[in-house]
Amino acid sequence: MFVKNSFMASVCTITLLLGSPVAAEVQSTQILEEYFDVFKSTPIEVEVGDKEDNAKSSQWNNVTLKSTDGQMQIAIPWVKVSKRLLGGFEMTIADKIDGAFQSPDPKALEPVRFVVESKNMAVDIDGIEGAREYNSTFEEMAFRTLDNSIISISAKLTEGTSTNLMETGETGKSSGNFNVKSMMVDYSFEIEGEMTTSTSTMMDLAVKFEVPFYNSFDTENPMKGFDASRDMFIEYSVGSGKTDFSMGSAIGPIIINTTFGSGSGTIGITDAIASTSGATNDLTYVINATGMGLPPMQISASEAIGKLSMPLDNVDESKPAGFKIALSGLNLSDQAWAMFDPTAVLPRDEIDLDIDILAGLRWVKKIAEIDVKNPGQEPPFVVDNAEIKALNLKIAGAELQTTGSAIIDSSQFPPVPEGTVNISLTGAQGLIGKLTEIGLIPEQNAMMIQGMTAMFFRPVDGGEDQLISVIEMTKDGHVKANGMQIK
Repeated sequence: MFVKNSFMASVCTITLLLGSPVAAEVQSTQILEEYFDVFKSTPIEVEVGDKEDNAKSSQWNNVTLKSTDGQMQIAIPWVKVSKRLLGGFEMTIADKIDGAFQSPDPKALEPVRFVVESKNMAVDIDGIEGAREYNSTFEEMAFRTLDNSIISISAKLTEGTSTNLMETGETGKSSGNFNVKSMMVDYSFEIEGEMTTSTSTMMDLAVKFEVPFYNSFDTENPMKGFDASRDMFIEYSVGSGKTDFSMGSAIGPIIINTTFGSGSGTIGITDAIASTSGATNDLTYVINATGMGLPPMQISASEAIGKLSMPLDNVDESKPAGFKIALSGLNLSDQAWAMFDPTAVLPRDEIDLDIDILAGLRWVKKIAEIDVKNPGQEPPFVVDNAEIKALNLKIAGAELQTTGSAIIDSSQFPPVPEGTVNISLTGAQGLIGKLTEIGLIPEQNAMMIQGMTAMFFRPVDGGEDQLISVIEMTKDGHVKANGMQIK
């Protein structure tokens, strides 16, 4: 309950507090009412201590935001909307806001108190009723937990700007962007005397977002009002960053230092397709765990890509779902290679990995009809077809390349595929020989692998250490390799 409702409440609160809009001809009191009315469609309740209205401004004091499950609370000393001399309005907020949230396990950790502080923050308000725009700037914004012996979290944003257009009505939404020069996030927590800490910095962070407003929110069934046709997304880009992570253990600390270059990503729903994707350049890990008997080592990649997409609420016909993970220019330091190949028998070339799979996915019921409290129910979707666009690996002088497609009969269990998979192996026999030489594969196992390879693969005419295989799967459950029945 805490994780579901408090997380959604926190996201909604932070998104809405970053900005909002108003029209020049609307009075400041009405602007505040419209601003806080937006919370009615979120798992957040609003309480106002007292209101001060005059000809040029309106100020609400002691504003409290509470999650409907009672697990989070934010106290804002005051919020003020003032009329600008040249038209429009300006919003100012107390530069210190207090709050608290309950931990997932109240018996293990008492409520965590925190404070949000801002420096030189101003919000200009323009637009008309029902479509108000908030343009914000701040020199610094910081979040930090208070007086907790178990967990400590702090974050700081510098040189920030944001634009937030809040549209109300049946299809209301909040959309806009924000940019910060730097973002720093630190945390630490102690469990059974062992301390874990992390310090992260990102430079030149830019975010674009769109979040729909729903007319109501059911805390018992958050998916009840879900509408897959309404877009909801966060897109980001970052210039560079680093993370220093340390975890204590009985045999010594584990320290991981990470640096990365430019990156970008998206998470959300667009055109009834849920997706998450990310790409990062120049990624490097430096790992030190000498207490575990491991030498200091480094792992780097020129590019790392991850993508996952899934159609939503398509109960009538299958639509494409996708999964991709790719690593380019992956390098292991000599210390890492030496852990299993101290005599440098294996070629220490760059490693490339590319997995790219498409599938036709169909939901058997609408998401809003799924009983989220029933973990034992059958999967709410089926896969009707699949395509291997790539299943490629290049490592230690060997290379695997795979493509294929299949139609899947989901009317029976387990589902039966019908299709063909094409596999190409180069340098595999040489790699098996080298792995045997350095002792990673026992000789008897190497002989067994070679025997199985002869069963599934055939050599390429004129090729040196090149094998291919065509795997055929039939709808009656049979499988053939290069025309030979194996099942």
